[in-house]
Amino acid sequence: MKERTKRAISLCAVILTVAVLAVPIASMIGIVGKATAADEERVLKVGFMQKIDSLNPYLGLSDAAYVFYSLVYDYMQSVDNDMNAVPNLATESRIVDVAGFPHGSVWEYDITQNAFWHDGEQVTAEDIAWNFNLNAMGANYTDMWAYQPYMYYAKYAEVMDEDTVRVIYYDRETGEIIPCAYAYLIGTPMVPKHLLGEQSTSYISFQWPGYFANSDPKLVGTGQFKVSSDLISEFTNGDQITLERNENYHWLADRGMEIKFDKLIMYFYDDDTAMKIALEQKQLDVAQFPPNTFRSIEDDIAAGSLQNVDTYSGLKCTQYWTEIAFNMNIAGPNKWRLDPEARHALAQAVNKTYIINNFYKGYGKEGTGLISPVTPFWHWEPSAAEHWDYDLTVAAAALQAAGYIDTNGDGWRECTVTSAAVQNGWSLEGSKLNLQMMIRMEYPEEKEIAKYLQEQWALIGIDLSYDIMLEDVLAKNAYAYGYDSMIWYWSADPDPNFMLFCQSKKSIDGWSDNMYTNPAYEENYSASIREFDETTRQEYVRNCQKISYQDAAYILLAYVYSTYAWRTDTFSGWGDWGADPARSLDAFWTANPLFFDLEYIPQENPPFPWVAVAAGVGVAAAVVVAALYLTRRGKKQREIGGDEGGSPLGD
Repeated sequence: MKERTKRAISLCAVILTVAVLAVPIASMIGIVGKATAADEERVLKVGFMQKIDSLNPYLGLSDAAYVFYSLVYDYMQSVDNDMNAVPNLATESRIVDVAGFPHGSVWEYDITQNAFWHDGEQVTAEDIAWNFNLNAMGANYTDMWAYQPYMYYAKYAEVMDEDTVRVIYYDRETGEIIPCAYAYLIGTPMVPKHLLGEQSTSYISFQWPGYFANSDPKLVGTGQFKVSSDLISEFTNGDQITLERNENYHWLADRGMEIKFDKLIMYFYDDDTAMKIALEQKQLDVAQFPPNTFRSIEDDIAAGSLQNVDTYSGLKCTQYWTEIAFNMNIAGPNKWRLDPEARHALAQAVNKTYIINNFYKGYGKEGTGLISPVTPFWHWEPSAAEHWDYDLTVAAAALQAAGYIDTNGDGWRECTVTSAAVQNGWSLEGSKLNLQMMIRMEYPEEKEIAKYLQEQWALIGIDLSYDIMLEDVLAKNAYAYGYDSMIWYWSADPDPNFMLFCQSKKSIDGWSDNMYTNPAYEENYSASIREFDETTRQEYVRNCQKISYQDAAYILLAYVYSTYAWRTDTFSGWGDWGADPARSLDAFWTANPLFFDLEYIPQENPPFPWVAVAAGVGVAAAVVVAALYLTRRGKKQREIGGDEGGSPLGD
């Protein structure tokens, strides 16, 4: 057979193949002549740049993991649009006065009778009491580290009747029964006693994979969504997690509210550009983007090249901020960092405005107090006299006065005999002011920040080096307390207890990542736990933030903004996230109010199949022309992708 004949047959095959593939499958099975499919599945597709690091809610640390837990589990309370606590599994949370106990030390929680575990078992008061005691009682507290900020002050729980649980609060150090001001918001996921009740705390906290091999479904919570039958394979592959609407979710009976779509799929990306393309092609409905990509989305919307997409940038409802943290343990390679005067100088050598504008692309606010201004009642701001202003000249003079001097003229400062580092035995006389910093690989802007700090701090005689690592590696190093410094972050609750606990000595060897403690801080934090008058409690909370700021064990860089984009032609009901910050997908306090308002917008199917066939033949003809042209040119075409209906993860 001649070469020309072979080419002709091959091209005919291409035409036939493309034409057949062009026929919409939906039309072939009978959905013909309708604008939308009658049984169209309503799926919310959400993109993440982080993965779920564990299905076990006692092990996972990533923000994506916390969002996942909030979808499949319930807390005692939830948070409404305006950051206020509202009932969830506890339909009422109240103080009860008991003879011999201080007012506010005994709380009772009325448990809904309408909640069921995903495997059909009813939630009982015994389940709730068991969860409290699992986390709080005796030796359990040490093993059950994950929710210590809530359980440090919980002594024990007891069942009062079929729908009431009583919890007693105390000071774990002294054994004293004390009032507990934050007990109206307990952010601990309730796990099934009937499946875990016989397991040890060590197993639950460190070995349990987060699912049950012999259960249906494999993961059992009480939340708005249930896992699909593909949970284990999806989690192993790491590309997505599919969740299905919980038809029996108790909020319908309790509050008349229900989810109005069928599934929620979490997609996990390694590349933010691929995630942007997926949003553009309707393969995602909503995602949070890194600053550069988010800015490009806003630019495309302004230019008119990206339509039916809306955005939000503003303070995160989760209090999220990034910081330079210093290890306060007497360990690590360069212990001169333990001198507060040296840390003060470093704080004055951080240009937060430049960092926000250049590395967060303007999507952030300068960091100061431990509590974000997203909750302005609790937030503290330094006065002009208290503020660490950026000034390299002042920073260099402070180091000089503190005894850190360039004695040999090489441009790097050394510890001298007059420095606190030498006087306290932290560093040898003549030791160079080196500093090592850990950086998260998953956040490229933090590498740029570290590089910038390296340049800035060199100007005041400090030699900074940085190591880039995966976040889980950074976390292990941080909690081993053997590092110098790092750039990391915190998220917390609308109530200040969580964040203040994590900088208290009570959290050392638990949630504290830098082993910070200060007697004045501890006094004010303890007082804030016991105080129910909000104005007085506000004073204690703000005192803690002021003390922390002045000690500079953390240099808060920025309250980094949420940077979300979503499609307005696939779902309605997104609302105003600026006015109602807890509608954000960041919100991990269970029963996110956003999900009750989202409504799927039916999508049009392709036109009558013969139109599609004609279009397909047209495409085939174009392929033929292109093939003939390339054949004549003698060039080789590189394959560049798959079909348009592929995975939202892209090629």
